[in-house]
Amino acid sequence: MNNHKRIFYLDFIRVIAIFLVIFIHVSAIDTTLHVGSTQWQITKIINYFAHISVPLFFMISGSLLLNIKKTKSISYTWKQRIPRVVIPFILWSIISPIVVGIYAHSLSAHNVAASVKMMLYQPTSPTLWFMYPLIGIYILSPIIRTFVESANREMLWYVTLIWLVTNSLLPSLANVMPKNWVDALTIYPVAQFYLVGGFTGYFILGYLLTKIDIHELSNIWLWIVALVAGFAGNYVSEVFPKIFDAFNGYYVTSIFIPIMSVAAFILLQKWGERINSTGVIRTFEFLSPLVFGIYLIHNLLILYMEPWFMSVLPFGGLAATFIRYIAVAAASTLIIWIISLIPGLNYLLTGSRKK
Repeated sequence: MNNHKRIFYLDFIRVIAIFLVIFIHVSAIDTTLHVGSTQWQITKIINYFAHISVPLFFMISGSLLLNIKKTKSISYTWKQRIPRVVIPFILWSIISPIVVGIYAHSLSAHNVAASVKMMLYQPTSPTLWFMYPLIGIYILSPIIRTFVESANREMLWYVTLIWLVTNSLLPSLANVMPKNWVDALTIYPVAQFYLVGGFTGYFILGYLLTKIDIHELSNIWLWIVALVAGFAGNYVSEVFPKIFDAFNGYYVTSIFIPIMSVAAFILLQKWGERINSTGVIRTFEFLSPLVFGIYLIHNLLILYMEPWFMSVLPFGGLAATFIRYIAVAAASTLIIWIISLIPGLNYLLTGSRKK
C-alpha cells in the first residue's frame, strides 16, 4: 500500500467520523421523543450505529502515531504533540461555560471561574469528555510506541484480547445478568487489569490493523459482523439501559461497539483505498484538518441552533432531524474553516498550523 493511499483513507475515515459524531449529538433529543414509534426506532438505530465514530478516532490516532518514530521521543511529545491538544482543550474549556452562560442568561465571572476550576475533575462542556482520554493517550504514547515496536503480532493480539475481555466482555455481561451475578463478573480492582484499559485498546487496535492484510477479509462477513453487532447492541441498550450509561464509558464497556467499530474501520479503509476521484480526494483532504476544530465547536452551535429549528420548522420527524444536522455540520465547518485562515488563532483553537 503506498503512502498516499494510506494517508487518504485515514482522512476519509476521520471526516466520516466527525459527521457521525455530530449526528449523535443532534439526534440525541430525538431519541427521547415519541418513544416506541417507528420514527424513534429509526433515529435510535442510526444514532447507535454512529457510535463507531469515537473508536474510529482513537484507531486513526493509533495507526498514525504508533507508526511514527518521533512518537518514542518524550521531548517531541511534550513540546510538539501535547500542546496541540492541551492548548485548544484549555481555551474551549473556558469558552464553553461563557457561551452556555450567555445562552442561559446566567453568565458571571464567578460561574465561569468555578467551572474552569473543576476542569481537571470534569469537563466544562459534555463533549469535551473526549479530550481527557485523548490527552492521556498522547502522554502515554512514547511508552506504547516503545512497546509495539518491540512486540510481535502475537503479543499485540494478546494485549488486545486482555483489553477486550476485561474492559468490554465482562462489563457487558455484568450489565445484562441478574443483580446477584454482577459482583461475580466484576474484576477486583486490585488485579489492575485496567492498566490495559480504556481507549488504549482502540489505540493499539488502530496500529495492529496496519500490520495485517485486511484485503483477505471478506466484505460480506465484515458487513454481517457490523450489522449484527449494531442491531444487537441497540436492542440490548433498550432492554438494559445501564449498558449505555455515558458515565460507564460504554464506548469501551459495551462489547458491541468495539466489534462494530473494528468491522466499520476495515470497511471504510477498503472504501477509501478505492476512491480515485480527484474531486472527492481534495474534498476530504480539505475537511480533514478541520475535524478537530469541528468537534470542539459543534456542541455549542447545537445549543443555539437546535431550539430555533425546532420552533420554526413546520414538521418534525427524521426530516427535521436531518435539516438540523446538516445546518450544524455546515455551520461548524464554515466557522472552523474561517478560523483556519488566521494562523495564530487557528493554532490556539484547533492545534493546527496552516501550511
